[in-house]
Formats: sequence, structure tokens, C-alpha cells
Amino acid sequence: MSMESTGGVSVEDPNPVRLRMVDAAIGFDPEQPLIEGLNLEVRAGEIVGLTGRSGIGKTTLLRTAAGLVKPLSGSVECCCTSTTRAEKGAIGLIPQRLGLVQHQTVGYNVLMGALTEASFLQTALSLPSKRMRDETREVIDEVGLADKTLESVNRLSGGQQRRVAIARAMLQEPDLLLADECLGELDAETARGIIELFRHMAEDHRMAILLVDHNPVRARTFCDRVLQLRGRRLIPFDEDEESKATLPLIEEVGS
Repeated sequence: MSMESTGGVSVEDPNPVRLRMVDAAIGFDPEQPLIEGLNLEVRAGEIVGLTGRSGIGKTTLLRTAAGLVKPLSGSVECCCTSTTRAEKGAIGLIPQRLGLVQHQTVGYNVLMGALTEASFLQTALSLPSKRMRDETREVIDEVGLADKTLESVNRLSGGQQRRVAIARAMLQEPDLLLADECLGELDAETARGIIELFRHMAEDHRMAILLVDHNPVRARTFCDRVLQLRGRRLIPFDEDEESKATLPLIEEVGS
């Protein structure tokens, strides 16, 4: 928990840093890092967009933040400090392929998010508590899939499957959510609904969200900041690039 002192009294920071990268190099080859000189902070309640051409290292950056890939150099602190590890369930990751169990129901897939806080026996035997089941129903309703709870995931549309993955992350209640191309290949209406969910998670649940979006123009409509990877560097999105964008703009939700 982040604290700061005011007049000798410690006060809780309402927007603590959830992800901090300092002079980090990211990739797999120390001689040829994908990203270098990386300095980034993402705070609670903030949505930060990440854009750049394919293969430049966006997914690797997310996986490094999630602790799945070690930085080549520098410091990466995620929901923790240099001396304290992140608590179980503090980091949520929605990969491009979503990681859903296709032959299982929506309810089953979402419930997997709650098992990060379950006991070993509950996890091993898939025995959720009543509270877990109730909360599962609540988040499924929140993403607009209450009528699909008992339906197999492989019968859902791409947009509905993304909502399942988001509901699973909401149930986990992470401090930091990392989302990789959650808006890709979606129609405008479905994308707007998912954008609204991200806003709700940031504003009401105080999650810090770092997401990859291939459309920087769209990302600017709902992210607090948009950054781009260019030439091994992470820099603020160049507004001049907007005039070159050919992808359709999703208008501000609620406008």
C-alpha cells in the first residue's frame, strides 16, 4: 500500500503506482533487446494504451509486466516493491487468445478467476464457495451475459468470448489488468461495450489498466494516455500520426 506523509501524518495514496519500469530493457537477447531505456508508471484508476507495429514488442512488454518474462536489465515493479512480491491474484492478464476453456460453460470459465483466492483444496477439486458462486453470477450479469451463464464458450461470438475473459478478470479483482488486443476484430458496437467495461473497472474498481490496441486513434478516445513503441523506445503517441491512420474511429462512449 502506498503511503505519503502530510504534516507528520501518513496518508494513503488514492492513486498508488501499480506498475513501475525504470530504465528497463525488454526482450530475449541482451545484444538485441526489443525495447530499451523503458521508463513507465501506471497508477490505480488509470487506463494506458500501448500501440505500435506488429512484432515490435508490445506483447513481450505485457508479459514482462506480468512476471512471465524477466527484464534483460533495469527495474520492473508490479503491484509490489523491490523487496516485496505481488500478492496472489494482484495481476490480471487477458492474452490475445483469451485462454478460455472452449468446451466449458461461461460460468465455469469466469469462476476460474475466483480460484486465485481459493484454498488449495478448493482449487484442486474445483469446489467454489457460495460467495465465489454469487460473485461469479454478479460479474457475468455486469458484462451482459447473464442469459449465457450455462452456455458453452465455443458457441459464443468473438465479442462475447472477450466479455467472458473480462468478467473472469473482474472476478479476480486484480490491482493491475494487462489486456492484449482485446478490441481487435470487433464491430464498433461490441468494442464500445468493452471500452465501457474497461472504464468501469478503472473508475469504480480502481484497477490500473495497460492495454494493447492496434488502433491509436481509437485508443485516444478512452485511454488517459497513449504510448507507442518506435525504434526500441516507448514514447508518447505522436498526434501527427492520427492524420495517417486509416482505421475507423470509435466515438467517445456516451457522446
